[in-house]
Amino acid sequence: MKSLFNISKWLHKYIGLFLILFLMWMGLSGVLLNHPDLISGFSVPGGMVPDQYHIRNWNRSALTQLVYSQQNPDLAYAGGKQGVWKTTDGGRSFHPLRDGFPESRYYRKTAHIFLLEGKTPLLFAGTNHGLYVCNLANETWKPVSLGSEPEPVRKILQAKDSLLVFTDSHAYQAPLPPQALQFKPLRLERTLQERQVSLVRLFFDLHDGRIWGLPGKLLFDITGLILFFLSVSAFYSWYYPWKRKREKAKQKMKRPRSLRRLFKWFLKYHLKLGIWTAGIMLIIGGTGMFMRPPLLAVLVNGNIPGSWYPGPLPDNPWDQKIHNALYDAIENRILIQATDGIWEGKSGTNPSFQKIDLQVPIFVMGATVFESDSNGDYLVGSFNGIYHRGRADGKSIDILTGREAQEISSVRPGDNMVTACFTTPQGETFINTHYQGILPVGNAQLLERFAMPEEIENDYRMPLWNYLFEIHNGRFFKDLIGTWYILLIPLGALLFILITLSGVYDWLYLNVFRKRRGSADVEHS
Repeated sequence: MKSLFNISKWLHKYIGLFLILFLMWMGLSGVLLNHPDLISGFSVPGGMVPDQYHIRNWNRSALTQLVYSQQNPDLAYAGGKQGVWKTTDGGRSFHPLRDGFPESRYYRKTAHIFLLEGKTPLLFAGTNHGLYVCNLANETWKPVSLGSEPEPVRKILQAKDSLLVFTDSHAYQAPLPPQALQFKPLRLERTLQERQVSLVRLFFDLHDGRIWGLPGKLLFDITGLILFFLSVSAFYSWYYPWKRKREKAKQKMKRPRSLRRLFKWFLKYHLKLGIWTAGIMLIIGGTGMFMRPPLLAVLVNGNIPGSWYPGPLPDNPWDQKIHNALYDAIENRILIQATDGIWEGKSGTNPSFQKIDLQVPIFVMGATVFESDSNGDYLVGSFNGIYHRGRADGKSIDILTGREAQEISSVRPGDNMVTACFTTPQGETFINTHYQGILPVGNAQLLERFAMPEEIENDYRMPLWNYLFEIHNGRFFKDLIGTWYILLIPLGALLFILITLSGVYDWLYLNVFRKRRGSADVEHS
């Protein structure tokens, strides 16, 4: 046991010193990421953001949709993570629509826009902070109440004489024309008897404590702050004796007693707080290993019965699952693309949905393009590419290569990570991709159109929450170390687990094993 203790002590000390800055950052950033509302109003100047995140040619989902007016081919509206924009010259220039829109860069991210033309033309925008409507006569936005609290809106659809709004957990319905803008909840039934929870959600909910609601999140917040304290106290507990030995060797003056008292205080509470929170630390480290590739791939297709979920689950079976939706006018049905597959149900009051296999590649992060055309064919785009799925033959054809889709991994991005697809009034098709930005399809040509506003490029700022998140998951360092960045989080988490386990063993050896052995020796003598 003593030999194992010596090895464990060495590992705990030197791996801990090596990871001090990493653990300090993870502890503090984890607390802030747990409460986006607290930091939603802050953003980071572009000069402090790595080049890979700067927006060029509308990439990085700056534009996820371009909707043209049916009455004026030169008039169109663009939506994306930088907000909502208007063009009156066919896409040669854009200006923002921000009067009444969320000022927070975190909340102005727009997943979908819907143009409703008529006597009073309206533009709806589904944002990170709920649904907004713009009266295009005065170009002023107003929030639209859905539920009791704002929810991230994923899609806005017209189904016959109704307007449907899908958030990440619910659906809402209002009659057309929506004069009063009063949306009522639409109950979406499921045919499956036993509820399933994805392993991805299980690990994510465990990682930040939300699995046990607000008390769980607060407990993990406290643990994050303790992790920061443990890092600081570990450094001082090493530095003070090291410095003292050097001074003693050089016969320098003794250090003040206050520094020694601080050392003892740090060491005392490093041991106490470390053993008290070791279990939570292991949960954080163990789940953190699987929250980024390559180990994330192990979880992607896994599920557990809802009865196995350690915390309370909402009654809503769609909770935090909806990515996208479309309306099929030919069959009067709605398709919902969720984290657990694609579901179909008839449009109407409280429809019942059943799971189907659409046989089209969709990346694990969800479909970014999910549309139905007048022929009833589907256009489905994601980070796996973009495919035309025919109604008659059921084949999914890559619209960029003309080839039929084969077996494609849902966790490995394709060459074109598609974030948008739109067609101009002239019939030209363009896609937008995560890295390259807007690209023409077939015979389409840019012709000096879709130039990005200078303010996006010159005055770029990144929401603080996203800034912290990118460092927290390791992608922030891609420009610095290249593709090796993908190993930062798994290796860091593995070493963190090793530090925690060695710390627990050290504490047990000093406070349990050695004392028992001493007592046994006394009795034997």
